Amino acid sequence: MVQVDVFWSYGIGSSFALAAFRQLRRLKVENEVRRWKLGWKGGTGGEIAGPPTAETVPAGLSEENHIAFQELVRELKANGLRPGKVTFRDLGKVVKVVKAWAEKYSDAFHNEYFLKNLLFLSLLFVPSGSVLLWSNPNWETMQVGSYETIPQWLVGIFTTTNVTQGVLGFLVTYNLLMKGKYYQAALQTVLAYLGFFFILANGWDNRGYQRFFSKNREAFENWKWSNVIGWLGSDVVAILLVYGAAFLPLMYYWITKWIMEGQDLEKGIVGEADVFERLPEAARLFVLENAAIFGGTLGPAVLSTILIRRLGWAKGLSATAAVVALMLSRVGIGPALCKRLLGVESLRDVPVEELVQKAVDEEKAALAVRS
Repeated sequence: MVQVDVFWSYGIGSSFALAAFRQLRRLKVENEVRRWKLGWKGGTGGEIAGPPTAETVPAGLSEENHIAFQELVRELKANGLRPGKVTFRDLGKVVKVVKAWAEKYSDAFHNEYFLKNLLFLSLLFVPSGSVLLWSNPNWETMQVGSYETIPQWLVGIFTTTNVTQGVLGFLVTYNLLMKGKYYQAALQTVLAYLGFFFILANGWDNRGYQRFFSKNREAFENWKWSNVIGWLGSDVVAILLVYGAAFLPLMYYWITKWIMEGQDLEKGIVGEADVFERLPEAARLFVLENAAIFGGTLGPAVLSTILIRRLGWAKGLSATAAVVALMLSRVGIGPALCKRLLGVESLRDVPVEELVQKAVDEEKAALAVRS
């Protein structure tokens, strides 16, 4: 639905980043150390003492990339580059050589999680919303718009924000993860889904659920609970099932798989996790994921609809806000559930900048020993 998809896409992007938080933090450290070894400064926002004089190779590179790194250094030197003494005349050569190498060996700088987030939003999420808007404009606009009343610019904004909000959700969460603020990062997903379900259940007139379970404007204007039967037999549900069968399993699969791989990474196990061979572990994560989303967001959204109807907007929203604040507070279930899902003992960690500085210091010490 047009009114809720901006929240949903933000939550999708945020959840993808959150699921891969260990991998993303490790990639950030490795990439910053590589930049230091190539003679780049300020990669983490501060000055890191200059590059090593030896042609050291970043840890973790494959044999192929080990050779490629040596070739890159030789090519840079052949083009007249002097480490630590780069002039404006050298910049064009450096950019050209490094860009070509980075494109050819993108695994040294890649971020598959952001790429998959972008592809998921563009190839699955946007088409599903577009098809529903074209085939069922009443339902997709929560019984507000029709073919005759929906402006052209709204269609463009709708499809665009379904991608941009997901990108924004990923990047905001990523930034918090780099700072070691795991709980604040997790709240990006939780609050996005809370907004999503609140509008679906309550809307702007305490009739969101009626708008959702009505197949068209006529059914909504003559609302009764038996409308749900007509809705279940409509092409709205058929489209939701087709696209849901395509992207929901994939979304759950990626999130579960990335959490498992991140936990393996902490144990020193590098490689893809086979979700189907580890079904009990995957099932546990699946349950926790749904407990966080549906228990932590759908439940309060439904509660808000009931409270607003019985107490009015002011008292109902205040009571709902108090319940949500309690759930997400230190004494609530939010932090405990987040720890279990992410598999961490603390929801705060050291910023990546400190890990980069530590890694650089270790590289310097190793160079000093070798020299």
